[in-house]
Amino acid sequence: MLSVIWDHALAILLPGTPRAIEIRDPRNAMFVLAEKWPVTYGRAFQRALAFCAKAIEGKCSPSRARLAFLAAAREANVEVVR
Repeated sequence: MLSVIWDHALAILLPGTPRAIEIRDPRNAMFVLAEKWPVTYGRAFQRALAFCAKAIEGKCSPSRARLAFLAAAREANVEVVR
């Protein structure tokens, strides 16, 4: 399994958290989706999990996983601060 760092890290604000969470790679994104995400259903959420897993396995590009994660953030109304 690979852990590929994204070209551009993301920072998100989850509901009820005082600080932004920085996300630098698909593995960290999967952890946030699985353990901290406010909405654990929806098409974008499922796609983000799948593309992050594929990126970790080297079966898709890390940038594709990042885009899927951003779509899941939009779907869940999670604020992306950078």
